[in-house]
Amino acid sequence: MKSFDMSSLARDYGFVDKVRISERVMDDCMYVAEHLVSDYGASPIERFQLLLQRVASQLSGYPEGTQAVRLTHHRIPPSGNPHQPLALELEAIVVQDDRQHGDYLLVARHDELNHALLAAA
Repeated sequence: MKSFDMSSLARDYGFVDKVRISERVMDDCMYVAEHLVSDYGASPIERFQLLLQRVASQLSGYPEGTQAVRLTHHRIPPSGNPHQPLALELEAIVVQDDRQHGDYLLVARHDELNHALLAAA
């Protein structure tokens, strides 16, 4: 699964270790209908910042050492696709000893992680 290192931006929202965001979650934040950007005044990067803020807020409610958590993120503003649900089911999972990236927190769509785990099995 392709993911992006967002550690430096994530530090602004309270993350202290490496954070990687899956490509599909990143795409979900970045692709939004232009009229919604003007209607809501929220750019794609602001949608991404809101995602990081909400993930950090939800993770703060779990005890230290938690390895995996399922989260719900509400797309604000919505993407503009009437067939896309407002709620996005995410999972935050601690990945350890990755050969390429070391240890990090991965935030990905729930269905995306299931497919990646099945492919790795």
